[in-house]
Amino acid sequence: MPLYSDSFSNNESNGYTPNSQIEGMDSFTNSLEKLFFAEATILDCTNKEANTSLAIELNCNITLVEMLFHFNKGTWGNFKPGRTSFVRLLKELVQRSGCKVDIEEFTFFLKDTAIVINKIYDYSIVDQLDNIIAEICKHYVHFSKGLTEIPYEIYVPVFEEKGNDEDEILIRNIEADNNTKKDYFKYWGLYFESEDDAVIYDLKSSTIEHGDLFMLNH
Repeated sequence: MPLYSDSFSNNESNGYTPNSQIEGMDSFTNSLEKLFFAEATILDCTNKEANTSLAIELNCNITLVEMLFHFNKGTWGNFKPGRTSFVRLLKELVQRSGCKVDIEEFTFFLKDTAIVINKIYDYSIVDQLDNIIAEICKHYVHFSKGLTEIPYEIYVPVFEEKGNDEDEILIRNIEADNNTKKDYFKYWGLYFESEDDAVIYDLKSSTIEHGDLFMLNH
């Protein structure tokens, strides 16, 4: 069963609450929907320091290849320099809400797949969302097995399990926000209908591998 069948809109776990009431959220949500041709669900979790973490779910009525086509044309996401963008929208939300706002998880639900992007350091999703989509474009032929099968879930990023000591260091680095943008572009996790378990996509070698992996927030 695809993991994404239990979406944010149906799952209020991890301290997140629906229908955030922070100032400017309605405008932010509406702008996201226009920017990505989507219906948006946004959950928030505000800690005692008035820092707000958002979990964003966008339901897009397009396929992965259609998304990539419009991204390359600049008509989806509006990532071209100097135009209204996701980064600017978040800055406006911060200004209107008066509190620190970051993205903990960003999920695209498309007709044929789900793309789940997790935070690995402060503002990592804000900084790297356009680069991640660009890498999906670049590697599409390879991770789709030569265009023969589309994964029904794509997790960005995942980490290889290497042993107790090294895995403990990895977890501490994640908790301390010691990761860098390079960690987004090493390994992704893919789920295929033809595979019993998740597989690892190695971006450096553009190959699909089998092995144990560590997924954030799972």
